[in-house]
Amino acid sequence: MVKVDIKIDKDVLETTIIIVTNEIDDEVLKLQESIINLKPNLLSGFNGNRFEIIKEENIIRLYTSEGRVYIVTKDKEYVTRQTLQELENELNKNYFIRISRFDIINLDKIKSFDLSFVGTISVEMVNGDVLYVSRRKLKEVKSYLGI
Repeated sequence: MVKVDIKIDKDVLETTIIIVTNEIDDEVLKLQESIINLKPNLLSGFNGNRFEIIKEENIIRLYTSEGRVYIVTKDKEYVTRQTLQELENELNKNYFIRISRFDIINLDKIKSFDLSFVGTISVEMVNGDVLYVSRRKLKEVKSYLGI
């Protein structure tokens, strides 16, 4: 059971969250990670000659192709100088999961799953992109989704 207390102190300049527990277990570590990932994350990318800031919440997927890394939103596709691995480390793990060597998806932007394929899962995103979970990531994705 988790107990939540909120203390208001007008003299405090920065919000502080303290976890008090009798032991550090998986639940406490997940809670800590969730709290750390509360801050909004901004990424950046090029759209033609324009360098733009991209809110994490607007990202549908990130992928690599022909040595470049792309960030896909509802309206645009950006090229970024960061690697997919760097982006995976920056993104909020509560919303983003890597489904293959080439793709990271936003779980909030999934339209549907097709489980009829043997050895993989087909994922349709809200923009119509259809992606496939690699065999290497299949167990992790199924576990993450509770399938």
